[in-house]
Amino acid sequence: MRTRNVNGKTAGGETAGRYDQNLTDSQILDLFDWVVSAACDEQQPEVFSVPPGAVELNVFVECAPDYYAVWLLKNIPVAAALPLDNFYRLLLS
Repeated sequence: MRTRNVNGKTAGGETAGRYDQNLTDSQILDLFDWVVSAACDEQQPEVFSVPPGAVELNVFVECAPDYYAVWLLKNIPVAAALPLDNFYRLLLS
């Protein structure tokens, strides 16, 4: 499996890239799994909205039709998604 890490631009230019400088694709995927597991018992909002100021981390897997997205707010994972599959999880508490 070949992956590629791309930093999204959901936050302002002054914060882009700051959080994921030392994270590998494998670590970002672990964060994705953790957010999905932690949010499994939480009622999810009908409309997904990223918390203001969150930084998006993406991992693209060549053999998959979607990409993995994780959002961090002050170095804490707060949301995860498979956007093309319309799968979103948000940590509300």
